[in-house]
Amino acid sequence: MEETKKKKKPEEQVQEPESDLPEALLEYHIAAKEAAIAWVLFHLKGLEEKIKEDIKKNVVLKEEQKVLIRSLVRQIEEKEKKRDEKEVVTRDDVEESLKAVFQFVKDKEQLLQDLHFQIEETKKKIVEKQRERDYWLEYKNVGSKIHAERISSLEKDIADVKYELERTEEYYSEALKVVREENQKMFDRHMKLLSEEALKNAVGYLDKNCRREIEENEWLKEEVKIYRKEEKDLKASVQLLEEENTSLVAKLIDIKLQHLRASGHLFHTKGVGLQELPKDEMKREKRKYTAKTDGKSLRSAIPKIRSKTDYKKPPDSDEKLRKKFFTPALDSLLYEEEEFQAYSKLGPLKRKLLVVGKAVSTCKETEEMPSWSHREGGTVGKSDGRITAKMIKALFKENDEN
Repeated sequence: MEETKKKKKPEEQVQEPESDLPEALLEYHIAAKEAAIAWVLFHLKGLEEKIKEDIKKNVVLKEEQKVLIRSLVRQIEEKEKKRDEKEVVTRDDVEESLKAVFQFVKDKEQLLQDLHFQIEETKKKIVEKQRERDYWLEYKNVGSKIHAERISSLEKDIADVKYELERTEEYYSEALKVVREENQKMFDRHMKLLSEEALKNAVGYLDKNCRREIEENEWLKEEVKIYRKEEKDLKASVQLLEEENTSLVAKLIDIKLQHLRASGHLFHTKGVGLQELPKDEMKREKRKYTAKTDGKSLRSAIPKIRSKTDYKKPPDSDEKLRKKFFTPALDSLLYEEEEFQAYSKLGPLKRKLLVVGKAVSTCKETEEMPSWSHREGGTVGKSDGRITAKMIKALFKENDEN
């Protein structure tokens, strides 16, 4: 019965529901059980060795007992022979010898009983230890795997709990920050209201002149805010106007370049040469001229649109920059426009008789044509002010009329 009960114990332990013990406690129990198993195995080995030694001792004792019995029998026989030979043995002598033999046999039987009792006890202990060994071997093969699965599941649960704790900590920390900010805002509002009420109460105790000065200061603060807003709006509008001006100037440059390219052939035929250039040479000259007077090179003379931070600079620096970048481009454009007008006013070429030994020009020099010396002298294209939208529109109108 005891064996069946002890065999059922590991199965009941295997079928137990999953415990909610932490990982550390399970590891401790596993280590303790493994240590107990090792100790029991070691003790079993010692007991098996003792049992073997006891069995050997029993065999030796039995042999010694047989030898002793034989020797006793021989001694008794020898004594009897001697008594028979010597004297007649009385009844008392026989009884005493029998008593001695009986006592000796009784003692030996008692020793044998004691040895049998010890052997039975050792056998019982061996059986119990064998059962424990079978139990722990079964646990090692079956129960340890189940416990390992439980440990892994518990580790996963612990990791999930830690993750949830971290998330809850983050959530509550953020909520705490939000609540603190709201409390701080409410506190600031309350303090502001209290300060306003305190100011109103303090103003109520002041004179009329002091009250008037306070009201004027508040009104001036509001006016300053309004003027600052207007200043920002004006700066934005100025920036937009300057962007429009730069785009219009770029368009004007492109239009002037187109007119200059168109007037190149007219200049060569009317102003200087007597015969028209062939088409191939005209194309070559046109390419050279477009390479020299490219729109990008002229547009590079125009400064880029300023950023919003440039409005903080003083106006003197802005005027200097405008004079530095805009005036040379406009001077060149005005000068080229005057040249184009002068060349367009030239009449048809007339053949003239040439005299040998004299260099005669084919066309008269017009007084209206400006010379490069005047431009170099600085008489043309000096702009003292800014380029406005009206100026650019006027230039476009003149161009359309021409």
